[in-house]
Amino acid sequence: MGHVRLGSLPRSRAWKEVVGLITAGADVSQIANATIRAADKAFTFVLNDKGFTEAVWLMTQLAIAAKKENLGEHLQSLGVNLPQDTSLPDLAAAVSEALDNKLESNGGRSDLGEMSQRALVGALVEHISPKLPSLFAPGPDDVRAALAALGKKREFGELSRTFFAKLTNESMNYFLSKTLATHLGEGQRFATMNEMGQFEKALNTHCKEASLIVEQFSADWFSKHRYEEGGDISRESSNGFASYALKKMKDELKEGARADAR
Repeated sequence: MGHVRLGSLPRSRAWKEVVGLITAGADVSQIANATIRAADKAFTFVLNDKGFTEAVWLMTQLAIAAKKENLGEHLQSLGVNLPQDTSLPDLAAAVSEALDNKLESNGGRSDLGEMSQRALVGALVEHISPKLPSLFAPGPDDVRAALAALGKKREFGELSRTFFAKLTNESMNYFLSKTLATHLGEGQRFATMNEMGQFEKALNTHCKEASLIVEQFSADWFSKHRYEEGGDISRESSNGFASYALKKMKDELKEGARADAR
């Protein structure tokens, strides 16, 4: 099947609006809004992307595993193989490998799938790192304890928020990166690399702020479905969650720009 790319948008009328906003010095929220709108068609297949749905499914199952009698055994059934003396890098590598293997068995990779993989691994590391001891090197028990905490409603909400923030930010950067580079230099929107870096940092912050709407929704969804499904969550439920959470994220980015314009 090969590698499926998201495509490019440089000739569309909507993308020309994005370029115009960058040239005119518009703020991050306006550019994010226009980028989301311009990329809508490019993301029409997102909900059927195996990499995206598999990453969300694995995220839910990491939280489900936390409440299982044998956490390691449940993770192993998902293809996440942790060594006995596991560390945070081991966990990140195991999750990444599990997604790699699943995508290969499904016949191919995609840009969105790879972004989803990086978003999940990055979200896990960002979420678990602060929970590990800082004065001494964390041991396997520390990592497993932090992983076990993902079964809490609030913890899953926070992890999900970070995942969708990272995925959305990288998706927008995917389309914006080449265009931003053409606006770098004397007399351009970004006079220096530092100025462009500040814009990219602001875009990342904007995505993090917008993702707040996903946090409580994710927490409530996880608690409700785990209860209704007897301690497990089906792929069908996970796919529905993935679809609606992403929609909420996109709608919030659009609404945020409208609010900023008022």
